[in-house]
Amino acid sequence: MTATSYRVTLSIREAERTVSAATEREVALMAESILRQHEHQRLAVGFRVYCADPAARHRIAAYLADLALELDLA
Repeated sequence: MTATSYRVTLSIREAERTVSAATEREVALMAESILRQHEHQRLAVGFRVYCADPAARHRIAAYLADLALELDLA
């Protein structure tokens, strides 16, 4: 994985979806799009963030955790 490679794997209902992008923002928006498809559903949602930059990993994970709470997925 290069320094410009970002990947998020989302686990929703016994299924996994992985999105990849060249930028932190792109991968976050792609993952958000998937989460929004399940808005207001009581689901156990998990995700894993992969990238070389630990700070970017933390930002993406925090963003997706906040979004899951906002969308009432947790």
